[in-house]
Amino acid sequence: MKKSLVLLALLSLALAGSSRAQTPALNPNDSSVGAPSQAAPSPQRNIMPLTINHKPNPTLPPAEIAGPIDKFFKTLKTGDYVGAYDSFLAGTRLGTQTEKKSFFISKTQDAFGIYGKLNDAEIFDNYSVGSNVIVLTYLSRHDIQPLRWRFVYYRPDKTWVLINMGFDDVLLDMLD
Repeated sequence: MKKSLVLLALLSLALAGSSRAQTPALNPNDSSVGAPSQAAPSPQRNIMPLTINHKPNPTLPPAEIAGPIDKFFKTLKTGDYVGAYDSFLAGTRLGTQTEKKSFFISKTQDAFGIYGKLNDAEIFDNYSVGSNVIVLTYLSRHDIQPLRWRFVYYRPDKTWVLINMGFDDVLLDMLD
């Protein structure tokens, strides 16, 4: 019963969102009230798309980024999940979000329990969004299947800063 209520709520939110998306935007500079705008609003862009619409570029990122990622995976390989995340996220906004960090640690333990211990990791894709954002995709190899890791770095000045990360087991969209 509880699951069906949650699914019903999600479905109603999705339907409500789609009906709002079809409502024409109003142009505030238009003198005719209620007339649809001539210019279509730009679509929202997902910085971490699930699909890859370009050929993967498996080149290593700058050393100041590659070094900590390599250390992160080496520490995860030892089974020290807390130490891996504490060290990797130190000095980042993500590192100060203790609830989110605990969630990452828990999900990593769960994933490694399902897919097996971490054997190694390698870069799969490295692409830039402008000149100050780098999106990296790594694959970690486990006994059952690999996991996909995403790291997003931003350079507000001269130093690269980790601003987002995540992992999942969705690999079908990477296969062409």
